[in-house]
Amino acid sequence: MPSFPPAAPPLVPTPSLSDPHQTTRPPASSGIPAWLPQALHAFAFRDYRLQWAGAFTSSIGSWVQQVAQAWLILDLTGSPFYLGLDAFLGMAPMLGLSLVGGAVADRFDRRKLLLFSQAVQMSSALTLALLVGLHVATGLPLVYAILALSFLTGTAQALSGPAYLALLPNLVPQPFVAQAIAGNAIQFNLARVVGPMVAGLVLARFGAATCFALNALSFLAVMAALATICPPQQIPATPGPSWRQEIATGMRYVFGDRVRRRLCFLATLTTSLGVAVPTLLPQYTRIIWHGDEVLFSRLAACSGLGAVTGAIVVATVAKKAQSLPLILATQAALGLCMLLLAATGWFWLACLWLFIGGALLVATYALVTTCFQQVVADDMRGRAVSLYMVCFRGGMAIGGLLAGSLAHWWRVTAAFGLAGLGLALASAWAFLNWRVMTFPSARPDDG
Repeated sequence: MPSFPPAAPPLVPTPSLSDPHQTTRPPASSGIPAWLPQALHAFAFRDYRLQWAGAFTSSIGSWVQQVAQAWLILDLTGSPFYLGLDAFLGMAPMLGLSLVGGAVADRFDRRKLLLFSQAVQMSSALTLALLVGLHVATGLPLVYAILALSFLTGTAQALSGPAYLALLPNLVPQPFVAQAIAGNAIQFNLARVVGPMVAGLVLARFGAATCFALNALSFLAVMAALATICPPQQIPATPGPSWRQEIATGMRYVFGDRVRRRLCFLATLTTSLGVAVPTLLPQYTRIIWHGDEVLFSRLAACSGLGAVTGAIVVATVAKKAQSLPLILATQAALGLCMLLLAATGWFWLACLWLFIGGALLVATYALVTTCFQQVVADDMRGRAVSLYMVCFRGGMAIGGLLAGSLAHWWRVTAAFGLAGLGLALASAWAFLNWRVMTFPSARPDDG
């Protein structure tokens, strides 16, 4: 999977996030060409372009592997429970190791951490390709090896993920962080369109081992980008007496503030319930539509196309869209879309709900993440982002396991419907019980 970057002090005064009418036209001194659309302002900066291109290539490889791995697990076991278990093991390290990763990201060179993480993930993909080849040749048991390598990859991502998220705001000046985050979502979800289509063709023609080998090669692109970019010098955190105290400081910083606390709750809610559809899509394809891996890849690409659309919309209106009511409305709409997907009996409607659901899911992710980055000070960013990732990816881990278990013991559409209903009801409760809040930018001494 692609990686994350440190934050530089603002080069242009940061607009107030509570003022939706403030101009978004870049000042002449910012170096942004007047013809460049607002959604693409972050691309005016060299380091961001390099990071984006490398991450996009790696993301395509990651989606190729994700599609092939999910279909392979379903072929080997026939059970959606193992789909959920694989998702859980890939995300579970985030629940503990992200906290360590956040402290490491604030103390050490983030680029070196990311390069090490990419090397581990590339080795994992190569190992999986070799094991699949041995399985085909000798019948070697494979399922538990896949699960173990998912856990290894998740561990590498947990330790380096906070460094990646903390590095991203440093590649652009502060006023363009929202576009940079949304642009990162665009590349990841554009890869959701390209990757599954490539996976469907390669999987059907050459097999899963080739898909895993392609993913291993794709890590070279993001490693080259990390070696080339020149972010501002990282401001190291003042070392505390112990790792435990640094983690405790980060927890007080995040959970002691109402705005940051609520954003973490929204991240957990969205990922734990919204992950049901992407996790169970192979089972949905096989049981509901009696499809093969090619149809699965097309449905995944349909969801990915919607995700790209959602990311582009958020990038376009990023500075006007950072409000609690909009986040909750988007989240509630996602829940309704999942309910409709569970209920539909027409294929073209299922494709439509997958497209709309993909757009809403990514829009909610991007809005919550952008708002969180805006309320975090740079000297606390690594630790704060690590806690956010525990909520974000930990929600995915738990939600994937629950969705897989529910689909195994009941049915896949029930998992979609119950998760969607939970999202809609929780969003309505939050809207009625939380007063409207704004998202002021963090000060260096915030917290």
